[in-house]
Amino acid sequence: MTHRTLVIFFTCLLLFTGISSTLETPSSNAPVIQDASYSGPGVIKTEENVTYLWQSEAHNLSVTLYAGNQSGNHEICMNLREPSSNNTTTSKCQDASLTRNAVQNINFTFSNVSSNATGQQTAMITVKDEKSILTRKNISVYILTKSGDLDSDSLTNEEEIKLGTNTTSKDTDADGLEDGEEVNNYKTDATNTDTDSDGLPDAYEITLGTDPTKPDTDEDGLDDKSEDELGTNASNADTDDDGLTDAAEQDIHTNPIKADTDGDGLNDSEEVESVTDPTKKDTDNDGLNDGREKKINTDPTKKDTDKDGLNDEFEHEVGTNPTSSFIIGGLYLILFTLLIGGALLIQRNGTNWFLTVFARDEHPDTNSQPTVQTEKVVTDEDRVLNLIRENGGRLPQSRIIDKTGWSKSKVSRLLSKMEDNQQISKINIGRKNIVILYGQELGKPDSQQDED
Repeated sequence: MTHRTLVIFFTCLLLFTGISSTLETPSSNAPVIQDASYSGPGVIKTEENVTYLWQSEAHNLSVTLYAGNQSGNHEICMNLREPSSNNTTTSKCQDASLTRNAVQNINFTFSNVSSNATGQQTAMITVKDEKSILTRKNISVYILTKSGDLDSDSLTNEEEIKLGTNTTSKDTDADGLEDGEEVNNYKTDATNTDTDSDGLPDAYEITLGTDPTKPDTDEDGLDDKSEDELGTNASNADTDDDGLTDAAEQDIHTNPIKADTDGDGLNDSEEVESVTDPTKKDTDNDGLNDGREKKINTDPTKKDTDKDGLNDEFEHEVGTNPTSSFIIGGLYLILFTLLIGGALLIQRNGTNWFLTVFARDEHPDTNSQPTVQTEKVVTDEDRVLNLIRENGGRLPQSRIIDKTGWSKSKVSRLLSKMEDNQQISKINIGRKNIVILYGQELGKPDSQQDED
């Protein structure tokens, strides 16, 4: 190592030593209170540089003092003062023999906080010689009585310390419920806004009527928050009283606030028991809703309950028994109705086959003389001609419509055809069409009049 290097090394060492001496000992070498702390059963807690003490409990105060250039007997004092008035409420002093440049511990023991001091206080520790105060240190303390209620929340200070609530705040968790309400009335955790962790704040659950200490108040399988979102009653396992719990209705996709989801006359639990679809009015698509099928004793899961080839709605409408495959006249009634309808249709079109078939003389008189048979009306043309003859050889077209019951278009077409075949003639008089037999002049009428 060179001479230059050694010089630099020792220079740095001296500088470091000087700095260290300056940090440890004040330049004036005056005494310094390095620390002061409380301990013992009377200490509640220390937070944010404030020590909380029970007024009635024993506690210790430990003071760490660097004597500096002082030695011999000195007086160490602790005074409690109210910050607002600076009045001393508690004072205690004791002698201590100091040793120059030594660090010493001085302990104060208190059986309680003397006097009736409560609330915010300042503990002032001083070191004095015979002439003056050499050094001092202040500590913030808060004095509480166990039976007191500092924040007026209906919990004593002692209860709040045990529960971990804030003695200076009525609503520790800021959930809208005072600590006393939560503990005494609702048994909730005053330090947790959602005691049961169901996603609903305790105060909201109180308003809602649910139990803030149970995630699922009605024990239906849906937690209170889910029910609140669904609009169901979280205090009633079966909101719509249909026999199914709200959770069960969620599983089968029915409406838990509507007893009969599909409005078919059967409530949801009845449909579950019947194995019908509670979300569909007509489970089997036969035209009858499930409730109606229950009333008439058909199977709402089968279109054709009796398997006779006719669906239940059809049988119910025509009057047959949809629960029995034996038809008592029902089908025959349908066929007969179709037969009569067809006959009437043919009759309307002018073919009097019904009279022709059923008007025969089944028991002819063989002894009687043969008579001349009158010509039967068998065609529409014959019927029109007969009507004209019966009315003196002429007849207004409107009367033909009235007497036959045919439509205007049919009569018009038929008369045009008959005129082409030279069976009749049509003459217009004013707004009326007069139909006459072919070859008969209008000026040679029979006695029959053509009014109307």
